[in-house]
Amino acid sequence: MFESMKIKCLNYNYSAEQKILNNLFLKVKKNEIVGILGRNGSGKTTFFNALTIFGDYLGSVFINDSYVSRTQLINRVGYLPQVNFLPNGKKVKYVINMFPIKKEKRESIYNNHRIKNVLDQKVISLSGGERRYLEFLLVNSLERDIIILDEPFSEIEPIYEKAIFDDIMKYFNDRVYIITDHKFEIIKKLCTQLYLLQNGELLKISSEDELIKYGYLSSKK
Repeated sequence: MFESMKIKCLNYNYSAEQKILNNLFLKVKKNEIVGILGRNGSGKTTFFNALTIFGDYLGSVFINDSYVSRTQLINRVGYLPQVNFLPNGKKVKYVINMFPIKKEKRESIYNNHRIKNVLDQKVISLSGGERRYLEFLLVNSLERDIIILDEPFSEIEPIYEKAIFDDIMKYFNDRVYIITDHKFEIIKKLCTQLYLLQNGELLKISSEDELIKYGYLSSKK
């Protein structure tokens, strides 16, 4: 049973001269929603990719205080990348059928009132909100302890912002979510912990004043 994940001394460099992540430390527990804030280019997506797609970070990751290999970690993580990943030319019903989720989860997506009327449409014909919501539903339906979401609320309509928000709140008791997005008000309301990724380091944030001090938010004056 999943209880916690600890990332220790995680480093990622594009080259010897270009260090992106510098000895990152992060501990998250089940029932937590962790927000990772940061300016464009600060390394948020690189951080997520290093743990999932790339799998070539330097450092150690522990699940329930036991070391896990990169392959073991990938098998515990569901990842919604920043870029759309569903094939444009395939119908919605096809991509749902091809995704590695349980039958009951698939049926739930079929019957979702925002999805059931577009099942026979091609992915390319969906609105930005419909497409992002479908991608989120698929990733969120994976049997994974850790769900990483890279800008799930970016450039989508308010109804889909709320739908994603509500689903995260519904399921976070059984797992941990790690999220980054530039919609600060949503992240502030949603997350139980906040961190700022700056200069390759993760800084624990306890107030908006700290974000102003670090230059992430503008002054309230």
